[in-house]
Amino acid sequence: MENRENKSNLFLIGFSGSGKSSVGKHLAKRLDYNFLDTDRIIEEHTGQTIDETIRINGEKEFRRIETRVLSEIDYSKNSIIATGGGMPTIDKNVTIMKNKGSIIWLKASINSIFERLFESKEIRPLIGSNVKKENIVNLFNSRLKLYNIADITIDTNQKNIKQIIIEITKIYGK
Repeated sequence: MENRENKSNLFLIGFSGSGKSSVGKHLAKRLDYNFLDTDRIIEEHTGQTIDETIRINGEKEFRRIETRVLSEIDYSKNSIIATGGGMPTIDKNVTIMKNKGSIIWLKASINSIFERLFESKEIRPLIGSNVKKENIVNLFNSRLKLYNIADITIDTNQKNIKQIIIEITKIYGK
């Protein structure tokens, strides 16, 4: 296994609702790292929500923007980077993440994701605001093997943010 000490940036990947942004913010604070959320950066650059960008420009253009944002991040600082759920669908994104840090998959079951997304009432790209389990299942299954690029997998089911952060910091010796 690679020496994690040389990888000061941590990328959080996983399906929508797996906790990437929530865990990322708290983990960055705990480690005194910068926190970046690629979806929020894209929204700042485009002046649109992720959902609007995909609806207006299409998913292909959104993925192009996502790759550009990922390649323009300043990786010289210790950062926690929460990525969009589809970030690993593009090979160039995977290469960037592998070269610039360690990848942590926040793995959640379909049932956990459904509950979290249903409760949040937030519009999720490619899922929408009318959260239905059958809409999640197909997208979830299509991405499952992509998340195996991760260096570490953290099961987030039945865990709160504090428990997840403790698990990550133990693994990375921080």
